[in-house]
Amino acid sequence: MRRVSGSMEKQALAGVKVLDFGWALVGSLTSKQLADHGAQVVRVESITRIDLTRTNRMVSMSSATNPDDKPWFTHLNTSKYGIAVNLKHPRAREVIDRLIRWADVVNANMVPGTLGRLGFGYEYIRSIKPDIIMAEGSAYGQTGPMARKWGVDGTGAALSGYLDLTGWPDRGPVGPNVPYGDVVLPFFIAAAIVSALDYKRRTGKGQYIDGSMFDVCAHQITPALLDWEANEHLQTRNGNRIAYAAPHGVFPCRGDDRWCAIGVFTDNEWEAFCHVIEDPSWTREPRFATLKSRKENEDALEELVAEWTKQHSAEEVMQIMQAAGVPAGVVQTMQDLLEHDPQLKEREFLVPLEHPVIGVFGHPTPPYKLLKTKAQVRTSPCLGEHTEYVCTQLLGMSDEEFVELFRQELFK
Repeated sequence: MRRVSGSMEKQALAGVKVLDFGWALVGSLTSKQLADHGAQVVRVESITRIDLTRTNRMVSMSSATNPDDKPWFTHLNTSKYGIAVNLKHPRAREVIDRLIRWADVVNANMVPGTLGRLGFGYEYIRSIKPDIIMAEGSAYGQTGPMARKWGVDGTGAALSGYLDLTGWPDRGPVGPNVPYGDVVLPFFIAAAIVSALDYKRRTGKGQYIDGSMFDVCAHQITPALLDWEANEHLQTRNGNRIAYAAPHGVFPCRGDDRWCAIGVFTDNEWEAFCHVIEDPSWTREPRFATLKSRKENEDALEELVAEWTKQHSAEEVMQIMQAAGVPAGVVQTMQDLLEHDPQLKEREFLVPLEHPVIGVFGHPTPPYKLLKTKAQVRTSPCLGEHTEYVCTQLLGMSDEEFVELFRQELFK
């Protein structure tokens, strides 16, 4: 077992104990937020139901057989302790019950009802630890007609309506490559857990937190929902355009497949935009004089803007526009982000840590910074790495009992 090391500086969630049944993205990313800020998170896994992020071969260094060489898993599970327990084993309760008594928080994101069928649902957990805080994230939430349906971010995104807003008017819906619900819901749940910890400190009472990816995706498109509710106007796919800005799009720049996004929202921004592109004659034409007229002539406007942006690099376009107060941003590649972006570097987006199997590579820090207590990121656990430590040191299990359970193949 690797020795868990790190600074002894007090962290925001030091002393908080979390029993983590999380897996894949939602559960893993939720408990990562807690662990990186000092909570003692014990992540329960099993080789009998291996985490899909331990099987995903996103990079060439990952093999088909080794569960510990997956950078994606490591990115999602920093700073945690890892134990292996087969929850279907007849003696699993002997370990899990002790972990429940030990924990302040239980985190999970299985299909609703799964933990209950395994014997560890909320009512059972609360019977052991009445003041427990339990948080569960799922595709559709714990209630409603869809609650017990299996789903992923893509299905929730489709049902939520936001996929009907992404793409081009003459083509089918296009979803983002990154699953929005999967990566945003954990931050809502983590914030709710922190609020529940404060409530428990003040009242001595626990909480149950129910998070839904479907709900998160639906909340994302609130303006379109309000447009229908108030005006019965049905928004749909419109490419990069929006009703209250023009030009508003992603424009080609000098170089191989280089682009920059530009958005002009106000009259002042339009005047600044015209000035920085040196006031070509077309900017003074009546068809571009107002937002309404620019929207009516948007195809022609975008062609003219593109003629100017093609003469400059994407970085030059962004710098020129931003200096004039016009919103603009380079469409960055992954290489840009990791090798050239000064903002992410300054904020320590990735910190290099050595993983025992993968070696040294960048581990993500939380995307928010606390003023007084900095996040301290450690590399993720190998499968079952801290099983003995958790059982004997945190739970007080005797060596003899641990060996007996080990021989009965509970820890796998």
